[in-house]
Amino acid sequence: MKLFLTIHGQDHTLEVNFQSELTCALDGVAFEAEIAEVQPSVYSVLIGGKSFAARVDSASSPQAMSNAGGGAPNGEEYSVHIDGVCYAISVRDPRRRRRNRPQLALEGRQTVKAPMPGKVIRVLVTEGQTVEAEQGLIVVEAMKMQNEIKCPKAGSVQKVLVREGQAVNAGGTLVIVE
Repeated sequence: MKLFLTIHGQDHTLEVNFQSELTCALDGVAFEAEIAEVQPSVYSVLIGGKSFAARVDSASSPQAMSNAGGGAPNGEEYSVHIDGVCYAISVRDPRRRRRNRPQLALEGRQTVKAPMPGKVIRVLVTEGQTVEAEQGLIVVEAMKMQNEIKCPKAGSVQKVLVREGQAVNAGGTLVIVE
């Protein structure tokens, strides 16, 4: 998976591979990493034999980002605190639609797929249930991180194709919404 980062106004590319071990490359420089959430919004990170504690706060308000040193438009914005230093980070995932682009109304049947391999931790909906756009459908755990898979449009759940505890592959169909 490739992500585009802006850290204190400087652009970077982060490539992440979630296979047997977490391997990353920042601007083409490869490294292995381990990450675990030790409490809500606090992570233990091991990179190159060095351990870091990182507190990650959502910085959705422009004031929060300016206080942390800037940010970039069109990304999820965070302030990350490591060893007393606050980093303003904007993360842009090219797989997601940019918020400032006009959104096309999704029509008809939508197939919701797993963005990464993992294990289904929770199924949040049932067949026939009415759902809203951006409502959580499934929680998938990958590399000890839980990811809520959201509904792309308002509609009703036609089919739930997974169950709790089931392993899923990247691109595997989870839910069908119409």
